[in-house]
Order: sequence, then structure tokens, then C-alpha cells
Amino acid sequence: MPNIQHQFFPRNALTLAILAALTPPASWALELVQEPPLPTSKSAFVAPNVIISIDDSGSMDFGIKTSSDGSSKTGAGYTAPDASGKWKDDAKRINVLKYSLKKVFEDKTLIPDNKIRIAWQTMHNNAGSSDAGNVNSSTMKTNSMRPIDTVIDSKSHRANFLSFVAGIKANNGTPSHKMFSQADAYMRQPLTANSPWSTDPGGTGSKATEYLGCRRNYHIMMTDGRWNGDSSGGNQDGKDWPALNGREAYSTTSNQTNIYQDGTSNRLADWAFKSWMDPLQDPTKLKDSSNLKPSKIYEEAATEIFTKTKDKFKYIEISRPNRRSKCEAIPGEWDSDAELCKIKDGTETKSISLQKYWNPKYNPATWPHMVTYTIGFSDEAVTWPGASEIIAPSTKVPFGYDNSFIDLITGWQTWPSLSSENQRSLDLWHSAINGRGRFYAVTEAEDLAKAFTEIIGKINDESAPLPDEIAGGGSTSGYNVSQNNAGIFASVYSPKDAWSGYITASRAIEPEKYACPTKTEPDKTCIRFPDVVAGWEGKTTATRLDELASLDSRLILTWSDSTNAGTAFQWPSSDRPIGYSAAQLKSLLGVTTSGDLSTAQKTQAQNIVNYIRGDRSLEGTTTERPLRVRHSRQGDVVNSEIWYTGGPINNYSQGYSNFVKAQKDRTPILYVGGNDGMLHGFSAQDGKELLAYVPRGVVAGLKSLSDKDYQHRYYVDGSPMTGDIRDNETWKTMLVGTLGAGGKGYFLLNVTNPSTFSDTPASELVVLDRTRASSEAAANCSALSGSAQTACNATVAEDSDIGHITAQPGRNPANLQEATQITRMNNGRWAVVMGNGYNSTNQRPVLLVQYLDGNKALKRIQATTDATGSGNALDNGLSSPALADLDGDGKTDIVYAGDNLGNLWKFDLTSANDSNWQVAFGNNKPLFTARGPVALDGTRNQFQPITAPPSVRANDRSMVVGEGKNAKTVPVGGMMVAFGTGRNVTSNDRRTDVTQNVQTLYSVLDSTRYRMNSEKTSLEVHPGTNDCSTNTSCVPTPAPVGTMGATGVTLAKQSITTVDGDFATVTATQDLKAETWKNYKGWYLDFPVTGERLLKPMQFYDGSNILAVYSETPSGIKNSESDNINESCVPVKVDTSAGSQFRTLINIMDGKRPTIQIVDYNGDGLYNASDLNVARAAVKTGTPILITKRDRIVDLTGGGGGRDTLARMPENSMRPSWRQMK
Repeated sequence: MPNIQHQFFPRNALTLAILAALTPPASWALELVQEPPLPTSKSAFVAPNVIISIDDSGSMDFGIKTSSDGSSKTGAGYTAPDASGKWKDDAKRINVLKYSLKKVFEDKTLIPDNKIRIAWQTMHNNAGSSDAGNVNSSTMKTNSMRPIDTVIDSKSHRANFLSFVAGIKANNGTPSHKMFSQADAYMRQPLTANSPWSTDPGGTGSKATEYLGCRRNYHIMMTDGRWNGDSSGGNQDGKDWPALNGREAYSTTSNQTNIYQDGTSNRLADWAFKSWMDPLQDPTKLKDSSNLKPSKIYEEAATEIFTKTKDKFKYIEISRPNRRSKCEAIPGEWDSDAELCKIKDGTETKSISLQKYWNPKYNPATWPHMVTYTIGFSDEAVTWPGASEIIAPSTKVPFGYDNSFIDLITGWQTWPSLSSENQRSLDLWHSAINGRGRFYAVTEAEDLAKAFTEIIGKINDESAPLPDEIAGGGSTSGYNVSQNNAGIFASVYSPKDAWSGYITASRAIEPEKYACPTKTEPDKTCIRFPDVVAGWEGKTTATRLDELASLDSRLILTWSDSTNAGTAFQWPSSDRPIGYSAAQLKSLLGVTTSGDLSTAQKTQAQNIVNYIRGDRSLEGTTTERPLRVRHSRQGDVVNSEIWYTGGPINNYSQGYSNFVKAQKDRTPILYVGGNDGMLHGFSAQDGKELLAYVPRGVVAGLKSLSDKDYQHRYYVDGSPMTGDIRDNETWKTMLVGTLGAGGKGYFLLNVTNPSTFSDTPASELVVLDRTRASSEAAANCSALSGSAQTACNATVAEDSDIGHITAQPGRNPANLQEATQITRMNNGRWAVVMGNGYNSTNQRPVLLVQYLDGNKALKRIQATTDATGSGNALDNGLSSPALADLDGDGKTDIVYAGDNLGNLWKFDLTSANDSNWQVAFGNNKPLFTARGPVALDGTRNQFQPITAPPSVRANDRSMVVGEGKNAKTVPVGGMMVAFGTGRNVTSNDRRTDVTQNVQTLYSVLDSTRYRMNSEKTSLEVHPGTNDCSTNTSCVPTPAPVGTMGATGVTLAKQSITTVDGDFATVTATQDLKAETWKNYKGWYLDFPVTGERLLKPMQFYDGSNILAVYSETPSGIKNSESDNINESCVPVKVDTSAGSQFRTLINIMDGKRPTIQIVDYNGDGLYNASDLNVARAAVKTGTPILITKRDRIVDLTGGGGGRDTLARMPENSMRPSWRQMK
């Protein structure tokens, strides 16, 4: 929540401020989770079995686009993609395979530990990898089925698989049948501790002989060619199967089964059909087999009608002479073999009402079975010149459901015999249909990793349980905390309702009636605290969107790479939509091939754009309605904070008062990011949407939102902020948005006047977009020249320092509408100051100063020169900063910000020349480095990441220096910089079986002093004169505090003492007072609860030096889904822990509890000694909200569900007041 940007003080405290801060007059990557916080209880989860079959035949040495051996070159384009993400046409297929598998299976975001269980095999095991030739073994081998994180001989199963991948070699033929038969036989092995059905394969405990019947099984078959060699399998799809154990009877004479049968035996499709149709085990011998449910999308599916109309023809005789000419004149087509004329004889329509059970799009199986996915990698694997009458679907990765798919359903066509090898690629498609999976026709190298990623994603989605409706992370109060009325706005998301979400509005304070003043209206009753959210009519933002009769009223903007400007997100009549570049349009579709898009692809792109805009006409389960069914047009809001922007209320100069007058009555807007692909702007008065923005960095993922097999991911999950700036002598309100875990970078919008929001031109609203997809390759500047190349290279260099910005923005506690990071700089320009976030290419902590006026340039200030991947540039990044204005001129002088490695950096921006801005103390020298113990009171040798912004105050305390009669009391001086540690962005951060190190609240003393520069134009750092611990007349030499636990770095220890249950007090274990200040450089408080950490900005309570600290233990679970040994087919609690939050009130100066009682512990309405010095309490989870109501402060944290009344601080003329100094 709020943090102080401009460190202003009241005029009657000016002397104190000068003494405190100025010269004394006497002298790679984090694996960001892509799913929401866990619920407090878990549904059933059992990790799926996945068998991976790899083609290592000789043709895998061919080039990607050739039918001969590929190049033996290494490096970019040959063993890995080049800088633009492309491969050379003659790169070996096997190299692409190795790279793709490594990329996919190293990705712990896609495949967290225990997410799946894998086994693998190759056709020949040419590399001699341990046991990789055959998965079907009754003893445990290296390649046998195990949870992916299982450790065998100090090496994980994942690592063993990746070692196998690295060694794959190509040779010999393509005996694909062997892969299918071995996979099927493996799943049919007798149930033993070594069986793939064992809960603990190869184990010796009771779980080793537990066999769960709800476990899902998958076979992924990847090959680059058409099968040859021995065939087997029988005629599984050409015989009748009786009803059995929930399985419906299969009849070869029913038109419902047209697409499955081929009339021939020993095809790959026969094996896939058998693995699906014929129970792999006796369900009665498996535990809870009745809990295996059909696929999720099957439940929502319905009977689908497939219809295809074709021309009919007849043959007639034609008299001589000139029979061909006479035939063509009819018109007709001369058949020279039959010597007959073929002419059109009307049309014929075939139509089938296909029951959802027999629709290959869905998997209704409730018996032990295996689903088959196939990947064809090369032109040979995805074309069939010997059966040219069968037309492939228009969508290839994976195959869609048009063209000959409909012919095979309706009976217009049947599968060919495959007697010729040039027909056999069809067997891969047929196998995927018979196995209720999908076929991926990969002809571009870039699509191979995509195919594996999407298949694993679909498997994850089928296996993962969905939590119920959950309160999101976004909540805000609509007004200044010092005012007497506010609206409370909170976000909610519902995974089970197709990942829908909404924002609700409620009153913070109930309206009060009172007698109007006599001199005005003596007979009228007046209302105090009017209902500011009455216009919502009890509805949510989702309800408002779903009520729209026409989508034309929605104003949705996006960014065009063609024009480098904003444009409307809609599809006009022209071929290219919304001003997107050709590359953007292909990105939208996930197309990596060169050349223009086909008409079908353009139609698909149009459908996706319309879907994102809210068109629901194509949502359904049929070919005609192929897009994912939503429960609402609005998607989930999870981590994005709601930002309220009302009328401007700052007091800047230079014409700002006129700006306030012009905009004081503008519509207040709630800005929030959504995982439906856009930032939303809703009216705070009634919940109606007034603006939406689709950042360029999410375009590549929009297609997934419309996919029926959608697996949750983040899109615009970062938190927006707004602030007023002056640009070209015009005052504006600017919005800065980020994608959070959804992508890298940020975007800027001009949101000055909601009444003028329009897409004509959109460039006036959309100022800048520097967002990128996480996997987006850097621009290739080599084709450019001159100034264009120079500019391109500069952009690439800048982008290399921009990562996922997940931190919440800082708010001014005296004005919740003011973002502390949007500020005027000492060069007179306006900018937003941000940390560069996580997972940037360079991995280092960098302060970003993005100018909001003029040329919108970006200034980077790096904290370290360490090489990428080493030291402070290893998996690092800067989080949200705190800005300080030392001399009250309204310009930022100093910035403090933490990083992922526990460093608290200080940046000196005092100069009027931005080229002189730098990290304080020198390169690689943070102000302080946090280190904590594994457990309380342990050795402090663990990294403590800093994600929330610090809070800063001038030190107002005094200390005794000197001894005996020479002792004197002098100001401590300097700045107290308080911050907490902890992180919650990776899957391990929320696990309870992974040791969660102790996190800490710190307040350290920056003793640096400042003075006016020689030109008297700005401040500068005073170089110092001496050590002031004993000298009463000196200026401290600027120096870092050091590393926690290191020699000479002493902080006073504070601790938490429990009073009763959820209540506690703060105890000064080491007392920081006048007599002891010289011994310490600040104080620290270790959070006492396991997993407790600080993730939200702190705020100063009631304008005092008391910090209101909202620390939390995020909801957690024993692992990302459930511990393998504790899998269950029935809903159970699986070692989950509910999230909790604590409010601690503590003084930033000395770490002590407040000297007056603030918390009414015993609930008697009084604040006195009977409340036992309570300063800490468990509170509802959610965004902290403190509302002032006369002589009390109401804590509405969590969106208003709980109301805790706190005492106000006494009036104190020396208490800092930011507004007075302005």
C-alpha cells in the first residue's frame, strides 16, 4: 500500500529536517508461477503418467526442409535458434528435437516438480542411453515411470531425461508400431511396486503397492517420417466392442463411428484405439477407479451436427467425332480411360448428428485408458501424396476440425489402406483421433517446442483441480484516507467458472442523517457520508460488461508495431486488422511460417480479436462454434491492484490550479489488469467499462484464451498507477501499467479526461508500449543500417534490462490517488521511476527512469557491473522503489530499492544533469544487504529477497556521544530506511515442504548528509569529515551499512511476544535509545511465523513515525499440486495452509511499539493499560485499507469484511505532514 515519495516536513519542523538530512550547522531465471494463489483446501489430484516415444531413425539427421543429411554446423540456427528465433533450413531435425525437449522439460513453470510422471523410449536407442530402447520393463529402469522430481542416485528423474535427450543419435528405419505396442504393454503389466500404476514406483513402503484408478495416462509419439518395418496391432477399430464398465458399445455399422474405422489391420491407429478402448487394468484392482472422470470439456459438450454437401456426377456416352470437345461444351470432364463424359448431376448432402461420446474432440472415458498425442515433424510426416483426396484441416499445429475431418465424420471419405508408404503419414492423424488426443503437423522448427509445450499444457489442465471462487489481490479505497468517506472496491476471481472475475463496490462508512444547519435549511435532513457507490446498483463490473447489447460501445485499444502508436483493437473491413504488423498478426495466431496468411487464417484471427472483445457467438463445443465457453466477458483479476483515479488534488505550481479546476469533476476510474488480455478502466460511480487496453506483450498469448483446452496463465497481471505530469506546458494524468508475471515491461496511457476517451486517434491515449512476451526474441537489427540500426540496437540494449515488473506501486498515504513513483526529477523533467523487475536478459538490478514528457526516453541506472549470470547479476532484479525529496522542492533526490538477492540499493539523483545520476557509494556497493537464518535465532547466512518498497523518514532522535563530563547529546541525523523481506513469485515460494527461511523487518540508518552545490542549484552529497560516534561536531563520511551478520554491522534486535492467540506485542530485546544509538546502525525484527514475509508496501500510521506493517504467510501447500506420496482420487486436504496476515504497529526510528495504546485488545472501547500493550494482531487477508472516521481509524483490510477500530495518534506539531510542506 502507500509509501512516501516526497519526504516533506511541516515548516515548524524545518529545523529538525535540516539537522536530520542536511549538513549539521556545526560542520535466469526465476520460474514465475502462472496460476493464482492456492485455496485453503485442495481438490483431488493425481499426477498423470506420460510416456514419451522419440523417433531416432536415420532421417532425423536430415535437414528440416530437406530429404538429405543436414548440416553439421553448430551454433545459432543449427543447434539452437538464431537471435530472431529462427532455424536454418538445413539444420538437422535431431538438433531441433534436442533443443525443443530441453527447453520444454527444463521449464519448471510449465512442469513443476511432481506435476507429472514420465517414462521414455526410442525406436533404436542408437546412443546407448540407459534402458531407453524399450519402456516395457517389469523392473525399474532409468527410463521407467516416475514422478519427474524423483531422485535416483543423487540425480533427478528430470535430469536423467534431459541427459537422455542430449545423447540422442539418428540411425536405421522407422518402426513406429514398436513404440505403440511397447507403451500399451507397459501399461498392462501386472500390478507390482514397479508398475507405472504404483503411487510410489520402485518404492518399498505401503504407497508402492497402492494403485490409483483415477490416474490419467498419456502417450506422446513424435516421429519425422512414415512408418516402415514390421506392423502389428490387429484390427482394433474394425471390430465391435461391447459395453463395459461405463464404456458404451462400439459398433462398426453405426454412423457414429465412421471416423474411427479404416477396414484394415495393423495400423498405428489400431494400437491407439486399443490403448483407449480396452481397459489397461481391471478397475476392481485399482483404488477409487470410479473417481476417474471424463475430460473437463466433455462435461460442457453437446451433440454436434456435421454436414457436408458435395456435387454429384454421372457418366454419359458422347457420339463421335470430337467427343472431348462435345463433353467440355456441356460442360463436362472427359474421362479418357472410360471414354465417357463426367457431368454434374445435382448435389448430395450427408449429415450426422454426432453424440458427444463419439466425438473425437472429447474424452468420455471413465475406465483405465491411455490418450494418444502424435507429432509429425517434417513435410513427409504431415503430407500424403498417395491419398490426395483427403484434405488436411486448415489449422496444422494442432490439426483442426474442418476439411476432410468432416468428410470422415459424415462418411464422404474413409481412411485409405496405407498400403503405400506415401499414405502412411495419415496414420499419425488417425492415431490421435482414435486415442482422443490431437495431431500436431510440424513443418517449421520453431513449432516443435510449441507442440510439446501445448501437449503438456493440455495434460496439466486435464489433471489439475480448480479451486472455487477466491478473493483476488486487488482492493482499494476510493478516497484519501484523511477524508471521511470512501468506496471499497475489491476483485474476485472464479477458476471453476471458466476463469471469470469481477470487481465489487461497497460503502466504507454508512450514511448518517443529521439536522441541517438552521441558517440554511432548518426543515431539511442532511446526509453525512453519502453513498458514493449507489450507482453500482449492487452489480459487479462483469455484470455490466455482460449486459452490453452491442460490443461497438466498448473502447478497446492496443499497440501497432507498424505505426509505433496506439490503434483500435477491432477488425475493420480491411485484410489486416487493427493496424497490427504482419509479424504481430502471425504472433496472434502462433504462426511461424513465412509468407502471407491464408484467407482461413485471417478469418481465424478475426474470430480471436472478436472473442477478446467479448463476442460470444462462436463459443461452444461444435465445429461451427469452436471457441472456449466463458461464463463472463470479464476474465480473472488475481494479482493486479485496483487503482482509483479521481479529480486531481495535488498542489503543484506552473498552472496546475487551472488543471484542477478543469478536471475536478471528471469521472473517477478504477484501473485494473485482467487475465483476459487487457487493462480495464471502470467507472467508480457505476462499474461500467470506459476503457480497455491490450498491451503488445500479450498479443502472442491471446489465441490461448479462446482455446477449449485453455490452461490458466497471466496476461495483464501487474498493477497500474497514475499521476499528474507536465508535458510541453500541458498538465496530464498518466497511467503506467505492467504485465507482472504475464510479460516483461510496461506501457503508458494518457488518461487525463475520461469524457474524451476515443480511438480517433488512439495515439493520443496510448503514449508508449514497451511490453514484450516472456519468450519474445530480441529484435534482429542486422538488416538495418545507419541511424535505424543504431536506434534498433539501443532499444535491444534497453530491453535487455527490462524484466517482469511484479511489484505493487507505492502510494502516498496522505493521498491514495498519488503514485509515489511518478515524480518530477532534478533536471526539471517528469518521469516514472521503477525497478526493472525479474528475469531480464541481463539479470541485474537496474533503476528505470522512464521520462513521461518530451521524447519519452528511458534512463537506466545499473547497480552492478557484474557479468550476466554472476554475482549480483544472477537471477536478480530491482523491485519497487521509495523516492525521497530532501529539500522540499518537489523533485526526487534519492531513491532506495531492494533486489532479489537482499540488497538495499541507494541511488543518487540529486544532480540537475541525468548523466550524473548513479548508484550511491560506488558500483556493487548496496546501502545494506539483508541476510537471515533458516530458523529463528540461527546463523544469518540466507538470502532475503526484497520485493516491497521501503519506507523512509528523517531520523528525529538524539544520541549521547562522548564520555563522562564530555558527554553531549546530538541529533542522530540521517535517514531511516525501513523495509521487509520475502517473495511470492515462484512455486517454491508457496510450498510448505520447502524450508521457508526466516524473513525480517529492517530499519537501517543512512547517515549520509547533503549540501547545496557550488552553483546553489541543487543538492549534492556531502563527502563527510569524520566518524561521528564520538565527535560532537562532524559530518559523517557516506558509507554503506554493510551486510547483516557481518563484523561491525550491528542492528538492535526487536522481537514479538505473544499476548493471547492472535494478539502480540513488540518487545525491545535490545533497546535503541539515546545512550545506545552510537552502538547501532538501526534495528531488525525477525517475523516469528513460519513463512511470514512482507509483500505489500508499508504505510505510516496516521501521519506518525509508526509503521503499519501488513506481513503475511501466503496460502501454501506441500507442493505445487500435492505430494506424490499423498495423492488421492477423492477431495481431501493435502497439507494445505491457509494464507494469513498480520498487522504490526512499530516505530520506524527505534523499532518499539507505539507509546500510546492503538489496539483495543479487550474490546471495551477504551485504549489503555488493560489492552496489555498489544501492537500486533492477525487480520483478514487482502489489501490494507485504513479509513479515518472522526477520532478513530477503521481498518477495512480485505475489502471490508472485517472492521477493526483503532485509536488515532495524538496531535503533535512535530509530526511530519507532507501536505503542509507542499
